[in-house]
Amino acid sequence: MSSLNPLENFDTSHWKTDDKSWMKEREKQWPEIEQMLYALEMTKKGRGIVKRYFLKGSLPHWKKLHDWDRDSTVRHLNLLLFLYLHPCQDETVLRSLRDQFMEHPQALPGDRLGGFTLLFSIGQSHASSGGTRLVSTSELEKELPLAVSQLPDAPAPYAHCKIVDIHTNGHNERLFNLMLPDLSQDTVQLPVTRDTYVSRAPRYFPWDHEELPLRAFRFALYDLWTMGQWLAFPAISSKGYNDMIFQYERPLDLWYQDVAKSAAPEGKWLEPVLIGLYRIFQFDLDNEPDESPRTRFVRRMRALLTERQFSESFQALVKLAKNDGIAVRNPWSDEPKLRSRSLPR
Repeated sequence: MSSLNPLENFDTSHWKTDDKSWMKEREKQWPEIEQMLYALEMTKKGRGIVKRYFLKGSLPHWKKLHDWDRDSTVRHLNLLLFLYLHPCQDETVLRSLRDQFMEHPQALPGDRLGGFTLLFSIGQSHASSGGTRLVSTSELEKELPLAVSQLPDAPAPYAHCKIVDIHTNGHNERLFNLMLPDLSQDTVQLPVTRDTYVSRAPRYFPWDHEELPLRAFRFALYDLWTMGQWLAFPAISSKGYNDMIFQYERPLDLWYQDVAKSAAPEGKWLEPVLIGLYRIFQFDLDNEPDESPRTRFVRRMRALLTERQFSESFQALVKLAKNDGIAVRNPWSDEPKLRSRSLPR
C-alpha cells in the first residue's frame, strides 16, 4: 500500500550538503532571507524551521507543530517558501513538489494556502511601497543583532528603524505560475486527517478531503489605488519594487477575473479608485525606458481596461480616465486629492 504522505520520501539530493562550497554559498544567502522573514513577522522558532529546510532540506515536524501558531500565515514553511527556497530550479520538479505539498495530510490549510497570501503581500503591497519594510532597530537588536550593522538606516522621521528588502529575488511571476497553474480554480480539495480536521469532513478516513477556498482573499477594484501608488513611488532599483506582480500577464488576468463584474465603488472608496485610474492613464511613458517594469505594467493595464468587458458603471470610470476627465491635485505625491469636478454625477 502506498504511503498517505506524499512527502514521506522527500528527495533531498538537491541539497549538496557534502559540498563545502555549496554549503558556504547557502549560508551566505541565509541572513538576507532571515531578515525578510523577521520583517514579515515570522517568529524565531519559525525562522529556525525554514533555515533547516534552506540549508539541509529538513522538513518541519508537522504533527508536533499542528497546534502551534495556527493563525499565522507565516508560521513556518508555507507553500511559497517551500518552492522559493528549494535549490532546484527545474519547473518540472517544482510542479511535482507543489502537488505533493498540497496533498500533504499533516500540513495545515494555512501552511499551504498562506503561501498565496504571502506571495501577493510581497508582490503587491510591499512592492507598492518600494519593496521594503521598516523594522525597529531596538527590536532587531534583540532578535537579529548581527543584522543591525548590515541593514541601512531609514530616513527621518523613521531614523529609529532599519530598512529590510522584501522580495523573492525576481521570481514572483515564476512562483505565481507554479502555485496557480489553473486560474479558473477557485477551491481546492485538501486532505483531512484526525490531526488536520478543519470543520466539515464527516469522517476520518484516508480518502477524506475538505473543500476550501484556494485563496483567502479576492482582488477588488480598490487594488487600482495600490497599483497607482506603485507608479507614483519614485523609481528605484530594489528587487521587490521592480518585481511588482501585476506587470505580468497571468496575475493581471487573475485580477481581471475577480473584478470583471464588480460595480463602480461608491462613497469613500470611489476617490482612491479614480486616482489609481488617473495615474495609469496619465503616466508618462515617453520618459520611461521601454524595458522598465512600469512601462510593461502601464501598457498591459491600459489595454486590459479599454479592451475587456467590465460592469457598465466601472466602464464609465475608465472612459472618464481615458478621456482626461479626471482632475487630481498633486497626483504623484503622497497626498493626492481628487478635484470635486472629477466626481461622476
